[in-house]
Amino acid sequence: MFNVIIDYVENLNAKIKTALRRILRYWPWVIGGGLITIVFFGVFTYFYYVGDLATAESLMNRNNIGLVLYDRTGKAIFKSEGVKDFQPVLIENIPKKLTDATIAIEDKEFYSHPGFSIRAIARSLYNNLLSASPVRFGGSTITQQLVKNALLSPEKSVQRKYQEIILSFEVERRYSKDKILEMYLNSIYYGAGAYGVEEASKTYFNKSVGQITLGEAAILAALPQAPSRLTPFGGDSESLDNRKNLVLDQMEMQGYITRQEKDQAKKEEIKYADPPADQTNSQAPHFALFVRDLLYEKYGEDEVRRSGFRVTTTLDLALQQRAQTILTNQVKRLIGQKVTNGGLVTINPNSGEVLVMVGSTDWDNEQFGKFNVAFAKRQPGSAFKPIVYTQAFAEGHKTIDLLSDRATNFNGYQPKNYDNKFRGDVTIRRALANSLNVPSVALLQKVGVADAIQLARAMGITTLTDPSRYGLALVLGGGEVELFELTRAYGVLATSGKLVNSHFILSIEDKFDNKIYIYDPVSKSEEKSQDGIENLLNFSQTEGREFIGGEGDRQIIDEVSTYLTTHILSDDQSRSEIFGSGSALLLSRQAGAKTGTTDDFRDAWTVGYTPDYVTGVWIGNNDNTPMGRVAGSIGAAPIWHDVMESVHRGKPVRNFARPSSVIEVTICLDNFQFACKDCQRRGSEVFRAREAPKSNCPEDLSPTPEPSAEPTPTPEPTTAPTAEPTSSPTTNPTPTTILSPTIGPSIIVIP
Repeated sequence: MFNVIIDYVENLNAKIKTALRRILRYWPWVIGGGLITIVFFGVFTYFYYVGDLATAESLMNRNNIGLVLYDRTGKAIFKSEGVKDFQPVLIENIPKKLTDATIAIEDKEFYSHPGFSIRAIARSLYNNLLSASPVRFGGSTITQQLVKNALLSPEKSVQRKYQEIILSFEVERRYSKDKILEMYLNSIYYGAGAYGVEEASKTYFNKSVGQITLGEAAILAALPQAPSRLTPFGGDSESLDNRKNLVLDQMEMQGYITRQEKDQAKKEEIKYADPPADQTNSQAPHFALFVRDLLYEKYGEDEVRRSGFRVTTTLDLALQQRAQTILTNQVKRLIGQKVTNGGLVTINPNSGEVLVMVGSTDWDNEQFGKFNVAFAKRQPGSAFKPIVYTQAFAEGHKTIDLLSDRATNFNGYQPKNYDNKFRGDVTIRRALANSLNVPSVALLQKVGVADAIQLARAMGITTLTDPSRYGLALVLGGGEVELFELTRAYGVLATSGKLVNSHFILSIEDKFDNKIYIYDPVSKSEEKSQDGIENLLNFSQTEGREFIGGEGDRQIIDEVSTYLTTHILSDDQSRSEIFGSGSALLLSRQAGAKTGTTDDFRDAWTVGYTPDYVTGVWIGNNDNTPMGRVAGSIGAAPIWHDVMESVHRGKPVRNFARPSSVIEVTICLDNFQFACKDCQRRGSEVFRAREAPKSNCPEDLSPTPEPSAEPTPTPEPTTAPTAEPTSSPTTNPTPTTILSPTIGPSIIVIP
């Protein structure tokens, strides 16, 4: 046994020796090839960018910056403010307290390194080796930051860092340290649209940079790390204060100021100027600013603006303008009813593309115009009911199941119907179609609040969190939702139970024509960009929201449950008891729709969909004051109707697809069983095939209502009438009442 082990080790050593010989034989070629590649890449980088290093103006990169947003057809809908009149401040006119503060916090070895810091690069590489996350590089010197902002794309990679080092070395060779610092301080982004120390000082302190105090200098030095997050204008004030104190601590440690000066500066009360107003001449301002903020959050405001992002969005400007006009005109007609504002969202539920977002009736209104009500948390009223009913169908309920519409005390909660009437036992179809409150509460009691909220969150509603906060009033709109999210949730009904992540951006390019991002309509997610830009799929503004890219679509509830809800919401005859026949909920094509009205008429809603588009409308007042008696069917439904007709204009008509496991049969309305010959009140109803009523009629020997090419013959003749259809109707045929329109191919069993 011992000899076997020795032989194995000797053979293993021989293999190792052979492998080492091969490596030693070829390693000069491998290393030589690598060195040649590195040298060639460095030479290429130098000659490609050398022209941009020739002048201070090109290095300060004040040209072609800013953000431009386009609608889906290429029409510009937003342009960020371009470069202001710019006169660089000479280094001798920049207060020493500011240059010292900047060097102390950004690059304490600035006056001694050759443009890059070996120690910082080594530390960054070490941290990346220990990290499982994508490549990140910190430790950039002031010179590297200048080069990065001026010449290079926002890619994060080893090659990109190598380019940065080569160009930084050349900048140091061409310019003095003071000149490099001057260029940096005149070009770095400080947030709020301010580039350079002079703009920043005037923006934040309403004074020239030469007049700033030590505390203000520390604020300016603190901002470049994260200008959007740290900005005094609505940013994280605690983080800004902590960073300002860190700047002052570093200044003392490095000998720029005394402890007494540091302590006084920390106690200094900073007086800020008024924030600049959001100025936009966009024809879709709420949409544009929302997308702008998404980009700023993802990339950083400085990177977006300095890289000259050109972004193609999902917006359809023509539809947006028509929707804005329809909404504004309707709200104007309701001013006498104390209605002042409204919002509207239209989404393609199949792709997740947001086509329309109207955030208010009037952007220029100083009181409420600039607030985007698409993301306001409001109570949805009865517009929440379809979610509860869909959950009930998923748990096995049928459209003919009976619910009690009687005065009921639900543990101290006593809901009433809109018309203060009770109807006894009603079917689920009748209860949902006519938005009856009492039976809806009874249904939620059966379904359970927790399960209803779980489905709502799966459908994209993130505002409902803790089930213990909501009682049975949830089904009547007791929880707050956002117009955008409720509209997206109805999109799940339109797509037979699939949730497609909503998104606002189709593509992003920078000023160098690099493709930063491209949306893939097939996978409903991001295509790989040509650069090494980090993946965008996991980006979300808040939990549950992926607005750039997404994870594709996912089935979150079965298609039968959503179809049963859709069949009811598109049933104009069933809802005529409350809404009347031919209401604003009826389009020129099949559409499911639901209204909602809250107590005291503070909110009025209509949300509805076809297989192609879903639109949600809210009207009310931003200050939550009650309107007149403006219900969703009166105030919001006409807006929804006109916008949906406009959106579908010229589009082919598509009906809701009926699942293969659903059939439609004729039932007797007296007992909701299979309609026999003697039934006087008939109607059609949809069922899961396995749950459809079976015929027990004496005149019908067929054991099942499911259709077949030929009627099933009876095995033995009886005295009962034959089950085969006669060639002509009886002399006194029984009339059939159709309670709901047929959606898809109809399967009617005629007795």
